[in-house]
Amino acid sequence: MEPIADRLLQAREDLAAVGDWLAAEQRLEAWQHTRQSRSNELDARRRQALSPHSISDMHPAGQTLSATAIDVVHRLASDSGRLTRSWAEGAMTELGEEVYTELVGISAIASVVDVYAVAVGEALLQLPSPTSSSEPAKLRPTTVGDVGAWVSQSVEGSRANVSRSLSLVPTTDRTWRSLVDSLYSHGEEFYELEWDRALNRAQVELVAARTTSLLECFY
Repeated sequence: MEPIADRLLQAREDLAAVGDWLAAEQRLEAWQHTRQSRSNELDARRRQALSPHSISDMHPAGQTLSATAIDVVHRLASDSGRLTRSWAEGAMTELGEEVYTELVGISAIASVVDVYAVAVGEALLQLPSPTSSSEPAKLRPTTVGDVGAWVSQSVEGSRANVSRSLSLVPTTDRTWRSLVDSLYSHGEEFYELEWDRALNRAQVELVAARTTSLLECFY
C-alpha cells in the first residue's frame, strides 16, 4: 500500500494537471477557493443563516472560473449538508453536468488533502503551478446513465453508489478513489472483517460513521 504522504502529494500533482472538463489552471483555482471557504465571510454568513438560500450574495468570478463555478465550490466546501437537488440542477443548467461533477470531485480531493494536514499538525501543502497547458478532452463516458442520483453515474451495478459517484469524470475519479483507498478502504482488504492496522476495523468504521454523521452525508 502506497504511504499516505506519497498519495497526498500525488493528489496535489493530479490537481495541477488537466482534468476531464477543466484545464489545470481552473482545477487549481477551484482548490484555492475550496481552501478559502474555511475563512470566507460570505460562507460564514451562509452557515449561520437558517437557510443558505436566504443569502442572495454570490462569489464573484475568478481568473479562470465563472461566478457560478466559484460559488458552487464554496457551497460544496463550506455547507455541503444543506445542498439541495434543485440547487444542484440549477448550477448544472449553467455549468453543465460534467463540469459540476468535476468541481464536486476537486472540492472533495482538496478538502481531504488540506484537512489531513490540519489533523496531523502539518502546514498546508503549497498550491503548485499548473503542470499542463493541454485542453481537457471533454469526453463523456459511454458507461454512465441515470441511476437516480443527482448526476449521471456508472450503470454497472458491481460498485456501490458512493464508489461510483464521480464516474462521470474518470480522471478526477481516479484521484479520488486512490485517496479513499489509501486513507480508508485499502483495496481488497475492505472486504475483510478484521484489519491489522493501528486502528482495528470496528474503530475505523466508528470514526467513519461519526465523521459522516457530522458532515450530514446522506449516504
